[in-house]
Amino acid sequence: MEKYQKYGINPLLISIATDQVLINVSPRPTVAMLPGKYSKIVYKHIKAVNSEFPENIFRLTCEACGRSGDYDLGTLVIPTDNLEHHNEIEKIQALGYFRCKHCNAAGKWELSARVKAILVAKVAAAVLSNAIETGMSQGVVFGKALINKEFSPRWGNEAEDYFLEKLAQNPNNAYLWNRLGNTYCRGKRPELAVCAHEQAVIKDMEQIESHFSLGKILIECGELEKASEHLRQAVAFSYKYKQLPAYDLREIVVEALEILLSIYNQSDNQIDMLPRPSEWENNHFVKNQIAATAIHDFEVDFNCRETLYPLAEVYLGERRNELPPEARSIQTQVRKKAWPVVSKVNKQKPPKKNKKRKKR
Repeated sequence: MEKYQKYGINPLLISIATDQVLINVSPRPTVAMLPGKYSKIVYKHIKAVNSEFPENIFRLTCEACGRSGDYDLGTLVIPTDNLEHHNEIEKIQALGYFRCKHCNAAGKWELSARVKAILVAKVAAAVLSNAIETGMSQGVVFGKALINKEFSPRWGNEAEDYFLEKLAQNPNNAYLWNRLGNTYCRGKRPELAVCAHEQAVIKDMEQIESHFSLGKILIECGELEKASEHLRQAVAFSYKYKQLPAYDLREIVVEALEILLSIYNQSDNQIDMLPRPSEWENNHFVKNQIAATAIHDFEVDFNCRETLYPLAEVYLGERRNELPPEARSIQTQVRKKAWPVVSKVNKQKPPKKNKKRKKR
């Protein structure tokens, strides 16, 4: 059995994504059953995509079938208010997403005394190494993983259940699909993440967070052309996206432009860096953006991220005005135009001679 496939796929995910009755879906789905065109590609490069995440493998016992197995818990989140009580293992959150390799159940796991002792030692070591100041140590993060500031899932599948329950009621909500994709990504299941993000952009082509996530995952699989398509659309639709504050939105656009510039160089200038006219929904806005870029002088330095901020703000459109004035790279000041612009003044007809004027 293949490595990551044995960690299971929730039949409900396929049921909602494909609009099938759950009873008609296999109780033990495989990657080949996932809808979309990217899951199989990502599955082939699973090790490369997962390289950035920590590995925390522990032996757990599934309470549903009573059988044990080794599972990767991924990043462990330790509440800061329990640092003095390392034995409170029940408070630890595991972001890794996995299901029982024997029965495909998820959610109820029994930790042996040995596993609990290892977890206690791991947390204690993280505290002693000042991990609380550095952010992460040996796959341990201090804080609390919350969903919508209200729900604190202990296991990765509990976070999945939260979003699937909402998607069952509203399957066309692209933002929920995006959030589910992020959950799978943090859970070290990128093949499931791209499935959810694909659903998001199918439901809403302007879901730029999912376009951005697809681009980042696909480039790690070596799919430069496919990655650039989604990253360009993330840039192109940024001016309409309302789900993020302007500052965070600009950071996404800047990072997308960074990756696009890298792809442009890797492809010997064959893959476009900036959005193509065909990738825009609003041609009128395209003309305005082209005019705006002509007004400003862009000196992009591949090694200097800050040089991409003015270009990113051009694509933000009116949303850049939501940035504090001191944080803007493009200041709202009158600048010389690159070419004449039609105005009320030059639309006026030349004055006619007064025929009633008396001749001398």
